[in-house]
Amino acid sequence: MSSRRRRISISSIIGPRIAYYNNWLLKGTPKSKSKFLFVPFRSLSNTTKNPTSLPQGCEPKPESLPKQPCNLGSNHLHSTLISFNRMLRMRPLPPISQFDKALGSILKMGHYATALSLIHKKLQQLHGIQVDFYTFNIAINCYCHLNRVDFGLSLLGTLFKRGYTPNVTTFNTLLNELILADKTPEAVELFKKLMRMREIEPDVVMYGTIINGLCRTGNTIRAVSLLRIMEEGSCKPNTAVYTTIIDSLCKDRMVDDALKLFSKMDEKVIFPNVVTYTSLIHGLRNFCRWKEATRMFREMLDSGIAPDVHTYNVLLDACTKEGKMK
Repeated sequence: MSSRRRRISISSIIGPRIAYYNNWLLKGTPKSKSKFLFVPFRSLSNTTKNPTSLPQGCEPKPESLPKQPCNLGSNHLHSTLISFNRMLRMRPLPPISQFDKALGSILKMGHYATALSLIHKKLQQLHGIQVDFYTFNIAINCYCHLNRVDFGLSLLGTLFKRGYTPNVTTFNTLLNELILADKTPEAVELFKKLMRMREIEPDVVMYGTIINGLCRTGNTIRAVSLLRIMEEGSCKPNTAVYTTIIDSLCKDRMVDDALKLFSKMDEKVIFPNVVTYTSLIHGLRNFCRWKEATRMFREMLDSGIAPDVHTYNVLLDACTKEGKMK
């Protein structure tokens, strides 16, 4: 049963330490509603040790990639492309690290299809230049930003097959794109595999991404369990992580648990933001706890946090429907 329908208390999760909390990794993941078959780290190419070329089947085709919006910095892009083409004419050719630097700049500018085209057509097809680990990372990031996480996972499989581990930023991009594509179970499985392998140290962005995915799919209880793992480990949760869970608890009508978590933020000197307060005000309003909602609103103002449009909408809705807020 979805946690959005479960009226159970999670005080035991928020309060005392959970014994053997690492068992979270051994629990099953929510069943996927899609027919997407996730095969972790599958290689679609040969098994040579060094990643000297991207696997066949991952070449960008115009019809398979979404159109890119126009981005600022076209002059910078133009100068970077001139520099890239100049390096291709040099003899001997510069090391691949110089090409990676240019490709990384193009990636940061948001011209993902352009970067992929340069890798496949200019580096590999026309010049036969051997790409390296960093080129793979750039390509994976580009595919994910173009909503082709399937190609990104194929490249990830190739890297693992050849004994390489992408950096944490690349994994964060893959996990986020899986969640945005409504493939949270696959994202959780990938995250669990990374935790078991201990090849990388998850950062707060990675934890936050998985927690957000769990909350989006009604698995707030498991999100809180993962929060406890963070609190017991070296990577501590930040405002965004706490706020995500508080908002989900309020939507699950578990306001008292949300308030306890809010109190823990104060104990740990983690400052709430406008979203934190608005979520709690909304949750209290749903239970007609007007005095507490008003007190929370005043506390927000006293903390120097300005209400946003959503905050005012929550308050106006309460005034209109109940006439209780003053």
